[in-house]
Amino acid sequence: MIDILLATYNGAKYIDRQMKSLLTQDKEGLDTDIHLIIRDDGSTDGTMDLIKHRIKYYKEKRPDPMEVTILEDSKASGSPAANFMRLLAMSKAEYVMFSDQDDMWYRRKTAATYRFMKKQEEKYGKDTPILVHTDLSLMNEEGKKTAASFYDYQKLPKDDKLSTLLIQNTVTGCTMMLNRAAADLLKKAPDSEMILMHDHYAAVLVAATGKVVFLDEALIRYRQHSENVVGAHAAGSAAEYKNRIEKGRSKFLKDMDLSYRQAGYILKRYEKEIRAAHGEETVELLREYSNLIMAGKMEKIEFFQKHGIYKNGTIKKAVQVLWC
Repeated sequence: MIDILLATYNGAKYIDRQMKSLLTQDKEGLDTDIHLIIRDDGSTDGTMDLIKHRIKYYKEKRPDPMEVTILEDSKASGSPAANFMRLLAMSKAEYVMFSDQDDMWYRRKTAATYRFMKKQEEKYGKDTPILVHTDLSLMNEEGKKTAASFYDYQKLPKDDKLSTLLIQNTVTGCTMMLNRAAADLLKKAPDSEMILMHDHYAAVLVAATGKVVFLDEALIRYRQHSENVVGAHAAGSAAEYKNRIEKGRSKFLKDMDLSYRQAGYILKRYEKEIRAAHGEETVELLREYSNLIMAGKMEKIEFFQKHGIYKNGTIKKAVQVLWC
């Protein structure tokens, strides 16, 4: 079974298109079923009415509809990470995917990701925590495609090394698939430890305890609009520079401190699993990185040089060194 976990909150503007893309995922050639689990976090704009209407229409039109479960939960979680973690707590499937409310999945997304995941499990073993993620294309508010590749657009690395993921998340949550070993590990963490985003937490955790693997194919159209929790600017563009200048050094330092703290949470909760998977060297890397929250500028620079831990791109690297 593959569980697709859809977290919603006041998403009426785009939810119907996303629901249509999820409910019509291609199942041809799959040797397992797809199950859509939905949890709304207290929407007041009719999001759930639209979801239920789309499900009803879909079930009437499809001879073999996928299973859909709506979690009835009256208590708002208060954050996307908490919403997804409540969904994850209900999932018992062998494979788990995460869906935002305002994107559009290509019909082949689930099947292509699943087939790639199965190859990784053949290579590394089903007991190894594995996170597979993919590229994505970008669209504007009206749904017009604006970039064919998010990775090319932001000039992101594709190597998925722990040292890269610690300082710069390159894993987008809506492209992820976790196997059961990875999902069970992530379940152990409370959402309160996910002080950045849940996808960043998951990426660092699985890189430290198993394997993070990139499928170089855009399988989702990611919507960029004014209400995005996390947005994207083209690497090296005027918009990116303007965004960084406006945020300033204080925002940069705050984000870095959060990444140090999050690494510390992961080490404290999973040290035994990290050591068993990748040895003492990885444990020490996480420990040294988390301790940077108390370090001075020169100590940080020495650490970055020692381990080659830098944000991707000349400008980002320069900012990191100047502002750390």
